Amino acid sequence: MDKREVLKDTETLYNGKILTLKRLTVQLPDGTEAAREVVHTNGSAGVLAVQQHRALFVQQWRSTIDQMTLEIPAGKCEVAEAPLVTAQRELNEEAGLAADHWQPLTTFYQSIGFSDAKISVFMATELRLLATKRPLDQGEFLDAHWLTLQEAQAAQQQGLICDSKTVMALSLWQMAEEKDGRG
Repeated sequence: MDKREVLKDTETLYNGKILTLKRLTVQLPDGTEAAREVVHTNGSAGVLAVQQHRALFVQQWRSTIDQMTLEIPAGKCEVAEAPLVTAQRELNEEAGLAADHWQPLTTFYQSIGFSDAKISVFMATELRLLATKRPLDQGEFLDAHWLTLQEAQAAQQQGLICDSKTVMALSLWQMAEEKDGRG
């Protein structure tokens, strides 16, 4: 039996600046219909900026979970913007840095059960300060921290590093360090 769902109807419930919420009506494999609420986004990109065995994390308040977090620099992609361009922009905005070497680490869906939000994560090395730093987004307040792998893992154990992109970046950083014999 074919297990695919067939789209029958789409209704836009909300169309905002960073997301669109739609209700899909789908026909299930057994012929019945079901509703699916789906959050659509333009995607996002994050950057694991590493120099001298330390990575850059930004500390900021997240109202969604009512706590302070440590995260890799990241941001939303503009319409039709390549994820690498987003990552480069965010490294500039959040740290005043550019990188001469960019390596794609992974791309994944953040919560595929209800959203098509996709994030691409890059590693940036050979970092340099920029003469002109882009301003932070309006309403964005953050502090930069350079942490070793062990310090970042401790921050994860304390619950400060708790978002999917940063947890994933931290795991990939650990694997790279182990591969290089430093972990």
